[in-house]
Amino acid sequence: MRQIGAQGKGVWAELVGEIEQASRGGKKVAVGFSGGADSVVLAEAAYRMGVKPLLFHFNHRWRGRVGDADERWVKAWGKKRGLRVVVGRAKQAGRTGEGEARVARWAFFQQAALKHKVGELWLAHHSDDQAETVFMQLLRGAGPDGLAGMAIRGKQAGLDVVRPLLGLSRDMVRRAAREEGLRWREDQTNHDGKGWRSRVRHKVLPYLSKVYGREVRGALCRAAEILGGEREYWEKEIGKVSSHPDVREWRKKAVAWQRRAIRIWLDRFGCSGASFAEVEGVRNSVVSGKSVKWQLRGGWVRRSQNKLFWTKDIGRIAKRV
Repeated sequence: MRQIGAQGKGVWAELVGEIEQASRGGKKVAVGFSGGADSVVLAEAAYRMGVKPLLFHFNHRWRGRVGDADERWVKAWGKKRGLRVVVGRAKQAGRTGEGEARVARWAFFQQAALKHKVGELWLAHHSDDQAETVFMQLLRGAGPDGLAGMAIRGKQAGLDVVRPLLGLSRDMVRRAAREEGLRWREDQTNHDGKGWRSRVRHKVLPYLSKVYGREVRGALCRAAEILGGEREYWEKEIGKVSSHPDVREWRKKAVAWQRRAIRIWLDRFGCSGASFAEVEGVRNSVVSGKSVKWQLRGGWVRRSQNKLFWTKDIGRIAKRV
């Protein structure tokens, strides 16, 4: 890809360099586009680089007329640049939990990517988002995968996901936007303190930095980078996992190996982000001496004749895979 639009050699040029390094080219690209500063910067940079991304905008319908105004603004932004905007809307108006909102947004991303044959979904997460995610995962009691946070390149919900801005801070992204004279929409729900992430961002992490005497976001991001390397190593060490693994072989392995292999196996069927309790339930199927069944989100695991089987719920119909 070529850079055709950076002005000067400030933060914008550095940001474009990060995007060029993360992107590989050759695939149809969509950008998750809220209209906020981060997504505007990413989409604008991609557009200037000649990528011509689709813009995926999801209206959560939390903010009534303001949210609808954001949607209109996004459509106008894309039209001005000749970029197609694909809009999804929550089924019901009104604020939901952050987890429910994330599930709805990702369901829209999946459907839109499949419909429009998108090869890569670019998201505008930066290092501040990474630090918040790692801290929140820590308080949930997450394992190494959860504490590894987000990767620059990876798979999520069956999509190839790229986060080119992950090495830059929120401040740097906004400085780049101001350098280029870009405008964006501010989502006031990011500042109202009602959401858990908002409280972590504006209250918890600043308080910890004050008490600790140094910025904690950098330390959290370094921890994520270290654990991300550990995750990459284990995935290569374990290798490809069979669709129906033999529990007799898995029983011979160390507990850490078993847990990692179970996560890789579940990811294969789209059951990513399994909780510790879910993984341990599956591991019980491995180490126990009898046939058992364990319920997970979206399906269940069954052991039969010393092999594991994943069964997916499709409405009221169960499909064995």
